[in-house]
Amino acid sequence: MAQRVAVLADSTLDGDSRAHRVAAAAAGAGYDVTLIGRAVPDPGPAPPGVRVLRVSVAETLHRHRLRRPRPGVRRPLAYRGADSYEYRNARLTAQAALIATRSAELDVVHRPLPLKAAARIGHGGAHLVQAVRRAWTAVRSAQYRAAVRSRTAPGGLLDNAVVTLTRGLRGSEAWRRLDPLLLDLEIAYGPVLDELRPHLIHALGHRTLGTAVRAAYRAEGAGHRIEVVWDAFARRAASHRGTAARDAHERAYAPLADGVVTVADAYADQLRKRHTLSATPTVVLNAPPHDPCPAPTPGVREACRLAPEIPLLVHSGAVAPSRGLLTVIEALPKLYDLHAAFVVPDPADPHLLDLMDRAAELGVARRLHVLPYVRPADIPAFLSSADIGVLPVHHLPHRQLALPTRYFEYAHARLPVVVSDVRAMSAATLELGNGEVFRSRSTPDFVRAVGAVLTNPRRYRKAYDRTDTLRVWSWQTQAAPLLDLYGRLLGPGRSG
Repeated sequence: MAQRVAVLADSTLDGDSRAHRVAAAAAGAGYDVTLIGRAVPDPGPAPPGVRVLRVSVAETLHRHRLRRPRPGVRRPLAYRGADSYEYRNARLTAQAALIATRSAELDVVHRPLPLKAAARIGHGGAHLVQAVRRAWTAVRSAQYRAAVRSRTAPGGLLDNAVVTLTRGLRGSEAWRRLDPLLLDLEIAYGPVLDELRPHLIHALGHRTLGTAVRAAYRAEGAGHRIEVVWDAFARRAASHRGTAARDAHERAYAPLADGVVTVADAYADQLRKRHTLSATPTVVLNAPPHDPCPAPTPGVREACRLAPEIPLLVHSGAVAPSRGLLTVIEALPKLYDLHAAFVVPDPADPHLLDLMDRAAELGVARRLHVLPYVRPADIPAFLSSADIGVLPVHHLPHRQLALPTRYFEYAHARLPVVVSDVRAMSAATLELGNGEVFRSRSTPDFVRAVGAVLTNPRRYRKAYDRTDTLRVWSWQTQAAPLLDLYGRLLGPGRSG
């Protein structure tokens, strides 16, 4: 009987290339693989030979912080919960409708003059009461919304002080207080793992690590051994609270993992020192499979309905402000007939809508194309009909350590790249000669870099032919040490 491997991800899976690649590699090596992630209304196809379980994560504990924020001394009038806020505003709306109806009634219904005068005096009082209620509700509602915003994106002095105090008092257990979502994941995924009884859990990212380790403890108590492999990503938390929660969670569970893999040598060294690991984590780049003769397929150019002679740059990935896509939008007026395609996970993302508004202000909206994600296996072929792949990210510590997944996908699409001067990307680009580097956030320098590539694109594409880079940057090569780790942990005799 094949050994069972569970690949556990806190994602909706469809755009999670790492989860798909890990699961497919394990299945190809003969393991019985289950890929576990969040439920979505319209799920995409599963990797070949992999069973997919999509689990609903209620986020009850996480959402409680947003639905019942603590106003504190700064917002003493704020409603104490979402129910009160929604009820008071709905009641105010209903009362306004009744008053408007009464006004119309007084205008159209015939009454003796004395009665009509009395009714209008009474109705004027109702208007006054409604105005007072509206003002009072507006004040309380504004304070409630401010309290929710501070919970959604914490970062004030008081919140940071509370975070620091919590870390000091609770140490590695501080994550329970600082990030209740981690407990929501335990509620959702824990029973699934207990029923599945895998021999190995591959936990993608820090959020699934604790859930995997706790499942392994419960299984061992029942006489079944589970190995835990933690796949650590170099990502930035959104706030001081998030950073503190992540640090505490990793400190609590990273030393308990049986194996650790990550995406860059520099980050592997950091992890070993930070968590005093017994061995340096195995580095497995999240590179696509190498396909030297891909089958012809409709690509990004066809999706944008552009002729072959029209220059097209593409960005694939999320559109958060730190991704630097505003630089691309600001550059379009200076690049004349150049078109830009953003391949995004969520076309309704508010940040994307802001970028589209800015493109409209600059008069370049018709040259901006927004496209949905394609399957991870199809990304390089889909992107290959563009002229340039761009990664204009801002300088952040976690981006200095590792090449992003999109960089490898651009390489396998054989696209010249234009990247900002963050350490890992700029070093790789300058060494390989496959593109140009520009100063992060500098629109003029981005225009210069794009112009240089468009002037002689063949020069940059040839860089991929001069070295063995694409073979090294391929999932076939990168999966080998991962499967070797699985083999060492599970051994030849583990089954049942």
